[in-house]
Amino acid sequence: MSNRIASALRQMGPKLLFRGLILICVLIGAGFLIESYKFEEIVDLFAFSGAQDAGWLHGRTAYLVLAGIFTALGGPRQAVSFFAAYFFGVGEGFFIALIGSGLGCLIAYYFARAFHDAAVNLIRGRVDVARRIWMRDTFWLTFILRLLPVGSNLLANLAAGASAIPFVAFLSGSLAGYVPQTLVFALMGSGVNVGSGVQIGVSIGLFVISTLIGVWIYARYRKQLRSEAQSDTLAG
Repeated sequence: MSNRIASALRQMGPKLLFRGLILICVLIGAGFLIESYKFEEIVDLFAFSGAQDAGWLHGRTAYLVLAGIFTALGGPRQAVSFFAAYFFGVGEGFFIALIGSGLGCLIAYYFARAFHDAAVNLIRGRVDVARRIWMRDTFWLTFILRLLPVGSNLLANLAAGASAIPFVAFLSGSLAGYVPQTLVFALMGSGVNVGSGVQIGVSIGLFVISTLIGVWIYARYRKQLRSEAQSDTLAG
């Protein structure tokens, strides 16, 4: 492992873990609060049990729409995953959260395409991405960015839209990169709902592992990205 990669792990790893663990504590606390005080209005809005009931579909559709709007506005997709599994179970919740996160990605991307100047003003000086490389290697760069558990999902979406990054590759890279954290927080939300300390503990362990792997992959790719950016500059 190079010195740069080791340095990135030392600098980014603890910071991302700390921020992620704070988010975990907040979500678990909110889950147990709902469970303890039985906020029936919230639970009944989504958790319809009868498959023949029209409410079964309405509840999931409502959650999907809200998830898309929430993530499009910059809300943490981990919260979407947590509560999707809390309301609908880990399997169904996982897919609802993944689709909802993708919907938010789509909304923010096309907002940036439609309102280019406004999007550029929002992201100016805050997105460290070589756009020519992102354009050329859209899927993999997007995938790696999405592996990081705590970051600005909104800024990445706006930057992609404002830069006219190919949407299909961007969306597919996003969805693939969303999978690990979506699964981790879906397990966590389901664990809180069923009162399984083991499931919560496993999900936290998986969060730590996935975070370190994501930082390691990001550090390796960023070194390559900088090298290619320098080569492109010299060639130009």
